[in-house]
Amino acid sequence: MFWKKSNNKQSQESKDLWLPIGAAQSFSISELDTELLDLFEKKEKTLETKERFTNWFKQTENLSRDSMHRISEEIALLEYYISLWSMLHPEEQHVKVDFNIADPSLQVNALLFLPLVQNALTNGYITMPEHPIKIRLSSTTNQIKLEVSNHVNHYLKDQSDNDYINFLQDRLKFHYPDKHNLFINSNSMLFKVVMILDVRH
Repeated sequence: MFWKKSNNKQSQESKDLWLPIGAAQSFSISELDTELLDLFEKKEKTLETKERFTNWFKQTENLSRDSMHRISEEIALLEYYISLWSMLHPEEQHVKVDFNIADPSLQVNALLFLPLVQNALTNGYITMPEHPIKIRLSSTTNQIKLEVSNHVNHYLKDQSDNDYINFLQDRLKFHYPDKHNLFINSNSMLFKVVMILDVRH
């Protein structure tokens, strides 16, 4: 087992220069996920799949790296993305969600939560009903906590070493300097990420 907190070995000056680019890249990967596009291209096209796939981009077209919206809107996007992924995937998906939000009007950066879900859907085992992806989002008046876990993929050396996670770290450092923690826990059975944001004004 290991615990890894977001860090960077580069100098602070060099890191700061790249943070806006990494933050923008993280948003772009969430907005236009190539894995989701690949699923759509392989799926037999029906009117429903076309409409639902197109609607994803209609929902995100006016968002940007710096967009802020209510956490309730972020949750709605997460739910839509998960349902769209499940519709397009050739195998049955098993995802368990738990949203416990004290204040739905809390503001958060658009698509900030999605990379952790994308990473679980793309890189985790999600076809076993006894090992569903678990997504738990909770909040107080001062803090937002997102937990995403999946059955570990033994074919991957490190599920945390990819663009979803690496660029998300840049985005968190860009938008929430000194106001976030990202913990990654991996063992022989479970891969889990915990994101904590301080949203006090």
